[in-house]
Amino acid sequence: MKIFGLTIAKEIYMTVIIIVIAFIIEKFLKAIIKKMFNPEKKHKRFDSRKVGTIRSLLCNIVKYVIWVLAILSLLSVYGVNTAALITGLGVVSLVVGLAFQDILKDILVGASILFENWYAVGDLVKIGDFTGTVTSIGLKATRVQAYTGDIKIISNRNITEVINYSFDKTLAVVDIPVAYEEKLDKVEKILQVACATLKDSIPMLTEEPEVWGVEELSDSAVIFRIVGKCKPAKHFEVERQMKKAFKNVLDKNGIKIPYMQIEVHNEK
Repeated sequence: MKIFGLTIAKEIYMTVIIIVIAFIIEKFLKAIIKKMFNPEKKHKRFDSRKVGTIRSLLCNIVKYVIWVLAILSLLSVYGVNTAALITGLGVVSLVVGLAFQDILKDILVGASILFENWYAVGDLVKIGDFTGTVTSIGLKATRVQAYTGDIKIISNRNITEVINYSFDKTLAVVDIPVAYEEKLDKVEKILQVACATLKDSIPMLTEEPEVWGVEELSDSAVIFRIVGKCKPAKHFEVERQMKKAFKNVLDKNGIKIPYMQIEVHNEK
């Protein structure tokens, strides 16, 4: 083939054509998937959480399938017998079976995560000791982003237990320490009055917080526990706002919150 008077080998221009076609098909199919599974639109069969997850998974499948086919097409252009290669994979798989087992486990667990609704894109989860928001679910791995911006990529086969904070209402739990010298009945009454006003000032609370009473008698303080039901995945933010509100109301009423102090003696 000649372009601008230059002879270009069949292998070169076919490689370019195959890559361009694969790229265009991938973009086209992904655009269709994103349009069909748009989390912002209402779907009859799936909620918005699951729609986002299905879209992410289908996009991954499209990417893998198209580029595997593209690679096989490229090999055939360069004279490789792809039919024999595919047949030979059955024999090769016996040798590299352990590697394929891990990949298969990733895919199977990824399917379970989707269809058993463990979590979806956008959910706040805790996997192992890492807490964050699910940003994508692929055939091999799940990406979780912490509030600090750190992203952890976890192989699906390693996900055995998940805490999902986005399924239902969560509890904001706040422990307030007060000095042993304070009258406990008075402190409890002040906290109850404060709780009655929190639902108006903290919209993410779904119910008025409750004072559960004395939770612990620690070395230096009496610990009161207050809990409040809040919107899914909002408990961390609600806890911070509740702590601020309780600190202000205790200061206003002259209730001491004990803290560690260091006493220094100077020798004369």
